[in-house]
This record gives sequence, C-alpha cells and structure tokens, in this order.
Amino acid sequence: MMSQTELVERLLSITRDIEQAASLADWPQAARLTEMRSPLLMALSADQAPAALEMIRQIQAIDAALLADAQTTQNELHVEFEAAIARTRAAGQYQQVARM
Repeated sequence: MMSQTELVERLLSITRDIEQAASLADWPQAARLTEMRSPLLMALSADQAPAALEMIRQIQAIDAALLADAQTTQNELHVEFEAAIARTRAAGQYQQVARM
C-alpha cells in the first residue's frame, strides 16, 4: 500500500501526463488517464504533510488550467461547427438557385 506522500506524488505524475496529452490534443489518452487517476484521488486522506499539500496545490492549478483550455477548445469547436453548417446551407441554397 502506498503512503499518502507516494500517492500524491503518483497523482501529480498522472496529472502531468494528462497535461501532456491535452497539449497534444490527445483527448482519448487524457480521458483514460483521468479515469485512472480518479480512484487515487478518492484514496487521499484529509491529513497531509506540507510537501504533499504543495503537490496537491500543483495538481489543482494544472486541473484549473486544463479545464480553462478545454472550455476554450470547446467554444472554438462550436464556432467552427456553426460556420461549417452555415457554409453547407449556403452551398445548398446556391445549388437550388442553380437548378432553377
């Protein structure tokens, strides 16, 4: 069984791997790593050494940055999707007019 410090070190390592996967837009890998990390997060106890608390703060900061990046990416994809739909509609209307 891992000590709490070892557990936090492992969590930080996985979190950095998630950050790396996200930076490469490898969302399936980021999701797999997040699923792998979840039970370890649940195993954390409230009582932590100061060094472990600092690592937990690093994990929280990385998670917050990843969430912000994911929201930005989602918004950008939504805008691109809407633009693609508009182009498809315009092309369809053009074809209808061309057939007349």
